[in-house]
Amino acid sequence: MQVERTGNYLKWSGFLRMIPGKQLMATFFYGTFRILAATIWPYFLYRYLKSASLPRFTDLLPGVLVVLLLFAGSGIASYRQSAINIRLLKNFSLELADRIWKKMNALDWLTFHQRNRVYYFDMMMMEAWRLRSAMGAVLEVLAVNGIIAAALIVVIALISFPLFLLCLGALGVLGGLHLYSMRRQRPAVQRFHAAWRAQHHWVAKSVDQFDLIKMGRGYAWSANENRVATNHFLEANSDKLRQQSRWRIINQVAGNLVRIIIFLVGIFWLRQGAVQFSELLLVLLLVSIVQSNLMQVPGAVSQLLEGQDAALTLAAFFDLKEERIADPDPSGVQSVEQLSFKGVSYFYNNDAGIKELDLDLERGRVYLWRGPNGSGKSTAAHLLLGLLQPQAGHLFVNGAPADWELLKTLRPRFGFLDQDAPIFMGSIKENAVFGHEAPERAWAGLGDSWLSHLLPSGVIEERHVGERGEGLSGGEAKRIALIRELLRSHDILVLDEPLNHLDEAAVQLLKQEMTRLKESRIIVIISHQPGFESIADEIRSF
Repeated sequence: MQVERTGNYLKWSGFLRMIPGKQLMATFFYGTFRILAATIWPYFLYRYLKSASLPRFTDLLPGVLVVLLLFAGSGIASYRQSAINIRLLKNFSLELADRIWKKMNALDWLTFHQRNRVYYFDMMMMEAWRLRSAMGAVLEVLAVNGIIAAALIVVIALISFPLFLLCLGALGVLGGLHLYSMRRQRPAVQRFHAAWRAQHHWVAKSVDQFDLIKMGRGYAWSANENRVATNHFLEANSDKLRQQSRWRIINQVAGNLVRIIIFLVGIFWLRQGAVQFSELLLVLLLVSIVQSNLMQVPGAVSQLLEGQDAALTLAAFFDLKEERIADPDPSGVQSVEQLSFKGVSYFYNNDAGIKELDLDLERGRVYLWRGPNGSGKSTAAHLLLGLLQPQAGHLFVNGAPADWELLKTLRPRFGFLDQDAPIFMGSIKENAVFGHEAPERAWAGLGDSWLSHLLPSGVIEERHVGERGEGLSGGEAKRIALIRELLRSHDILVLDEPLNHLDEAAVQLLKQEMTRLKESRIIVIISHQPGFESIADEIRSF
């Protein structure tokens, strides 16, 4: 989703288009009814108050019934509008969360990994919720309460023009004071959100320190950092609350003063004969209603500004570089029998990487890549998988020149075991069959295959793991990740440091099966540890 900018401001059209049209029209219908009901009933009251003599009860009854019906209808309309707005905001939020998730998973591989999980959590939760609150403020307050207040002011003008001018000036002063107070509170609110982010990052960092602290390392330092970080967050929160409390009291005092001034000036005009008692009585009633509606507007405007900040942050997120993938197999490649790199170079920000790499890979062979840390082995694997695109060099697939984009389309046929086994929170079964086209069948068949020997011991069906494989040993996590990759068929299988955390029995089992698996695929093993030399058809030093 593209969200346009104008200078430092965001055009909301990209987000507003996500609001369901039919529900939006329905909420506007009920809102319009509420506005009409709020402005019609004073007419009936004013009509009876203007009569020369007190009306009889039978004369009042029709008007009272009409007013009661308007009140009842307004209440029903408010309920219906609120219910529609809740569904509307749910659909809007669901659509926004869906687009954020899709954008996150469409990001370029390197762009994604240049940010941490807290950043993406903020996108999914904090920024999306702030934007949702802003939409709710528009629908619930600004689109109805603000209009009702304006309409009642017009009614006051029809009742008494002098009182209208008095009320307009007084309410203008109050409105200006509310806007000024909101502007003064804004920096404190922004500092609070910045502190919230810093605290969120600290909590994620401190959780990652758990095992080190359990070993008696860094407890005092971490405790001090926790106190400092939390104190900074709470101080920002306290400052925001102090500002809000101060200006709330100021606005309340100003509101009471305005009521007293209107009352005193009204009494003076009443004695002078400039206004009638019935007019003053009704205007005082309407001013109270107008103020109750206007009091909600500054908070709604504040939420709207919060939504503005969130929308700008989300717009920057949606501007992140995406990975563009063409339709699968546009060249008609049936299977990858041979793949070659010629003169391939890739550098990270013109720094470390690989230079003029030549590779020739063929089905039925095991390739062992060795070299010190940082020599470019993993970078070459990421190029092979289409996760990175080189700045120079040529690609050949099955002997024919090919565009580098082809590797992206072939990626579902490739298997990849990264150095850090990607284990997510959930059950062992979920992790093992994740992404398989027939997960239940794959899990059922696992027990009859050699891969069953890689499963952890115990009751596997009921065993769950925490974030990033917490609760599993390093070897168990590596085995489950291996199972996930080897349950699928591949043209190319890349194993990056597969020996990490594996015991000797698992290593021997893996070596034995690699000689069988290579018959139907290209296998690349990246390792700086000895263990696969005996099965490698070619050893490459980086």
